[in-house]
Amino acid sequence: MKIESDKDFDQLRAQFTGWRKRFPMFTHDVQRIEKMINEHIQTHSKIMVLHRQTHSRSHLEKAQQEIDAINKIIDTVEKLELMAMLSRG
Repeated sequence: MKIESDKDFDQLRAQFTGWRKRFPMFTHDVQRIEKMINEHIQTHSKIMVLHRQTHSRSHLEKAQQEIDAINKIIDTVEKLELMAMLSRG
């Protein structure tokens, strides 16, 4: 899964539910990941409000950095998910 814009955030929230169902032993870890990503989403939303007010390109770049941070977290989790599936044998 890769986040392209703020419209993909709903799919990401559905992914959290899927992770909780798939890995019931790690619900605490999923909650921590969800909290980290939600903080990036909130920061992204605040930056986009500033962009709409000022139409500054620097705000768009900062918002893209937040999306990149979210994608980095998702990529790490997907790698861990793959390792968990492979270790099951």
